[in-house]
Amino acid sequence: MNLFCSYRRRRPGTARFAKHRPFYEDTRFLSHYELRTNGQPPALLSCTNTGADLAQVGMTVRGGAVPGTDLDLPINTIFIEREFLLGHDRLFDTLTFQNFHHTNVKMTVELLFSADFMDIFQVRGLLRGKSGRYTRPLVADARVRLRYEGLDDRIRFTEIGFTPQPQLLEASHAQWELDLPPHEQVCLIVTVAMAITSFSENGVSSFKEAPAAAREEERQRSRTRHAEWKERCTRVYSDNKIFDSLLETSVEDFFALRIRESQGVAVAAGVPWFAALFGRDSLISSYQTLLLDSDLARDTLRVLASYQGTTENDERDEDPGKILHERRSGEMTATNEVAFGRSYGSVDATPLFLILLHEYFCWTADSELILALKDALKAATRWLLQYGDLDGDGLIEYCRRNPKGLFNQGWKDSGDANRHSDGRIAQPPIALVEVQGYAVRGLAGAAELLTMLGEPTLALEAMKRSEQLRELIEQRFWLENRSYYAMALDKDKSELRVDGSNPGHLLFCGAISLERGRQVTAKLMSNELFSGWGIRTLSSAEKYYNPMSYHCGSVWPHDTSMIGYGMARYGLHYEASVLFQTLYDAALRYRRYRLPELMCGIGRQLSGEPVHYPVSCSPQAWASGAPFLLLAGLLGLRPRAQAGELVIDHPHLPPFLQWLRIDDLRIGSTRLSLEFTRQGTQTRWDVVNVLGEGLRVVSNGSSISAVTPTCFKGPQTSLMTYR
Repeated sequence: MNLFCSYRRRRPGTARFAKHRPFYEDTRFLSHYELRTNGQPPALLSCTNTGADLAQVGMTVRGGAVPGTDLDLPINTIFIEREFLLGHDRLFDTLTFQNFHHTNVKMTVELLFSADFMDIFQVRGLLRGKSGRYTRPLVADARVRLRYEGLDDRIRFTEIGFTPQPQLLEASHAQWELDLPPHEQVCLIVTVAMAITSFSENGVSSFKEAPAAAREEERQRSRTRHAEWKERCTRVYSDNKIFDSLLETSVEDFFALRIRESQGVAVAAGVPWFAALFGRDSLISSYQTLLLDSDLARDTLRVLASYQGTTENDERDEDPGKILHERRSGEMTATNEVAFGRSYGSVDATPLFLILLHEYFCWTADSELILALKDALKAATRWLLQYGDLDGDGLIEYCRRNPKGLFNQGWKDSGDANRHSDGRIAQPPIALVEVQGYAVRGLAGAAELLTMLGEPTLALEAMKRSEQLRELIEQRFWLENRSYYAMALDKDKSELRVDGSNPGHLLFCGAISLERGRQVTAKLMSNELFSGWGIRTLSSAEKYYNPMSYHCGSVWPHDTSMIGYGMARYGLHYEASVLFQTLYDAALRYRRYRLPELMCGIGRQLSGEPVHYPVSCSPQAWASGAPFLLLAGLLGLRPRAQAGELVIDHPHLPPFLQWLRIDDLRIGSTRLSLEFTRQGTQTRWDVVNVLGEGLRVVSNGSSISAVTPTCFKGPQTSLMTYR
């Protein structure tokens, strides 16, 4: 159930259930949900989240005359404790009113509600001009049932139950008259259930169980799921308690963003707009969190393999072997008003699938999964070899085949993201520079796995193509006069001679030489691309730079994290540390230290605070994963689980950390604990504990501390060669 809710401040002293309304199967099942006491919104005092599906809100009834009485109620005398609990198939809203006044208080409590059943694409602003049929709400006993008959021949229900029964209940209004003795309390429980059925089915269940018992059962189930998740995760803590809290928020975000599919639990992209399976986002965020929980990557790979393309289908941009871009289930998807029901319209999901599969094997040595996904591995490799090059020039390009699909199919997928220096929109087929890098790394990793699986011919072809692409990146994208790579090539093979963050992903892929890596890093850290809060998607020196745009000058934490991770892999630890520091500084300015999907690219010297992007998702999976990826990169963690090794390559703690410990880090079937201590410019490490099969912890750097002889055998090279 993709359901998320929270409070936000409207004006001083007021609160409303407003920012994120309940969505289920890409449909808004509550469009208005508002609490009033004595005709006014209560005043918000506090709001905390516990786990992924429980929010607790403290409020107070406003002072003033109480309707129908001579009592002038002082402010801060009635405390309201409100709890939102997201269950398996419903929302529990529990309101407890407690009187701290010295006399009886009579008060009116109202709940206003409605449901427009709008598709999420409508909510995001897509004009539709048509809709299905809204039927008259059904009010019976202590329930209200709202119903919408969609153009997709499906019926959507929202059923709201109230305990105790209100004194007044109408189609959009419930009202209780409370009489509270001094220091007494009363509890109201509202249960909201949502369902989608065919015309032959009845719809929502009728709340046969007692609400309090059902709520307690769901709370216990939530606690069990949460405890199991925490038990499975690697634990990271340091001398910086704020940083620890930042990581804790990210851990909770990934618990919240898991979505259940038939093949496992995959990672959804973000809330509220992208609470769905996205190939690119799910793969990148799963890679970012291999340090935290490799099971996320395993299940994401399984789920995406189950949706892998099998045929040539222009309507879905599908080819055999291509990895899914997006899967939606709303009314507009079912009626083909949008092309994202099962869309394959991304050029980078397929090489990213290969990258994650290979890296997952490096961490886990899970040969069972590799064998189970052998056909998916082969098909994805063949897609790059046979379908990815649209015009025969050896590069990987995209061009949408469905006019309703995305015009741009890289991660910067807004319509104006790829332009020439004069502002002209680049026309497809477009070859993005970072996608060539993904293919270099993805095909090299696939070749290693295919060799292991007894597929030498395909492995050789994949490795050959990887090397060819590595050369083509230099031949076709390098701009000598700019000492940087072009963002892309358009249909005429003209370079997009603009400076953007895209070439930074070549560092993540290890697709360029060390010399080129240093040149790319110097450009990325220039004042034009580095905002002080992260790397801008487009240089401020470019003609069409706009720091408030989606992809033409904004800062995306995941983008910065992938670039910083790559810098660390190239040995550029200072620059990577600066990026980590700036994202850490930015997180300090957000609630619960949660990094947003993106920020405006306004320079730090012009604003002491990061400028918020108005409709940024929060939480967003790959933003929440950014700290873990940067941490893994700077600590130099390079697992080789099949060889029984963990390489720690020139570890480097960022400036805001002096000491850090990792417990229950999983490498293959072994769990170990590591400690890192910064002493001046050096970072020393220790193996604290090892559980499971023998694992050699080896070092590529000079900053090592004494470890037990059974764990240390001297310097080793890493699995990926960064040259």
